[in-house]
Amino acid sequence: MILAGVLLSGILAGVAAQAPAQERLDRVRADLFARAEHLDEDIRELKQILAADPRSAEAHALLGIAYRAVGTQDVMGESVAEFRQALDLDPHLLPVRLYLARVYIDLGRFARAREELETALTEAPGNPEFLALLGESERQLKNPARAVEILRQALQADESSAQARYYLGLALFDLGQREDAIKELERVVQSSPGVIDPYLALGTVYLDAGRVDAAIQTLGQGVRIDQRRPELHIQLSRAYRTKGLLDKAEAQLALAAPKGAAPGMSAYQYQQVELDLALERGLVKLQRGQLTAAGDAFKKVLAMDPNNEQAARGLAEVNHKKKAGGRQ
Repeated sequence: MILAGVLLSGILAGVAAQAPAQERLDRVRADLFARAEHLDEDIRELKQILAADPRSAEAHALLGIAYRAVGTQDVMGESVAEFRQALDLDPHLLPVRLYLARVYIDLGRFARAREELETALTEAPGNPEFLALLGESERQLKNPARAVEILRQALQADESSAQARYYLGLALFDLGQREDAIKELERVVQSSPGVIDPYLALGTVYLDAGRVDAAIQTLGQGVRIDQRRPELHIQLSRAYRTKGLLDKAEAQLALAAPKGAAPGMSAYQYQQVELDLALERGLVKLQRGQLTAAGDAFKKVLAMDPNNEQAARGLAEVNHKKKAGGRQ
């Protein structure tokens, strides 16, 4: 999300002692905080540096960043391990703790993220970046009221923090304060953040509020920024289904179908996308009267989440219509 790599770059630059490897570390850091276009080479070089000096906290931290930039599930654990080694060597590298918390959030390990952020805040009380991620961790741990409290503290420290305002909108929505959530998310979208998460969140809340046309417009803005994100297409399908435009809904589902986890998508996120996609496909098929296909989709959802009420209701409706002689 909206995370400041500049902070880590600056602090790490001052941490490392001047050593023969420092010039190589500087080059790798510059690449990672620019476009990270040479990840394989960066990782290889960092491993060589660590082979010569395994106690370089800076090299471990940069390797953790490089692994996170790769983003595939098989290296996310390596990212955590490198950040942990950096912190073992120097527990005061607070930006590294911020990155580690972000990786834990990506992995769905929200309690561990909270631990890291609370530790960081003992050394940097009131830091708005730490508070923003702590608020999101609390929200993910089903503590939205606590999340709102923390996120308002973050905004008191930095009113311009789009990240804190975005998370605040999500927490308010979780609390059922839909109009307040819309106001916060609209402020983020109006700032043209350049990432799709605020557009996805606002479009979803608009749908919940019955503002379908506004949802389609907002989600469409998100697609123009990054059409690869399946969540946008799933919510657009939901919007078109709500309007009865089932051909358009199914076209969005075809665009949403993942071809394996996208770069940066954790196993936790991938499973959620698969669940949401199967649920929406079931709802579209049910509305078309294609009962067998709808039932199969709802069963897939319930296999992943046995407590999913919407899928359970959908499957019950499918079975009722089949008994009544409905279309297949």
